[in-house]
Amino acid sequence: MSKNNQEAFQGIGRRLKKIRKQLDYSIPKMAGALGLSYNGYYKNEINRAVPGGATMYSLQKNFNVSMDWLLFEKGPMFFKDKSQPVETYLVNANQTPELLELLNAMEKNPQLKHEIMAYFYKFKTEKKLEE
Repeated sequence: MSKNNQEAFQGIGRRLKKIRKQLDYSIPKMAGALGLSYNGYYKNEINRAVPGGATMYSLQKNFNVSMDWLLFEKGPMFFKDKSQPVETYLVNANQTPELLELLNAMEKNPQLKHEIMAYFYKFKTEKKLEE
């Protein structure tokens, strides 16, 4: 893993452990629930590897884990209510149809959301460095 990737995702392992402890799962039970081997999961938890898309999808779908929290430690650990439509999160009613389409697509596809958010935070970090 490159140094930039390590820096961007260094806290994921610690947050995975927090999720596991919150659920009161052992490492073998959490690994099994995510369809991983003990070693595969443990490498994620100790930051030797970044969880794959299937693992992140399973965390979100089966345990209501927020990808914003897992990847960037933003917002709550778990979704309280996943049934709210995207439109309720829009602050300004004058948003473009494209933005609404993007938000809906991100809500349905956690991998897309992860990739866009990772790009956004990388962009945001680089812009801060330029200032």
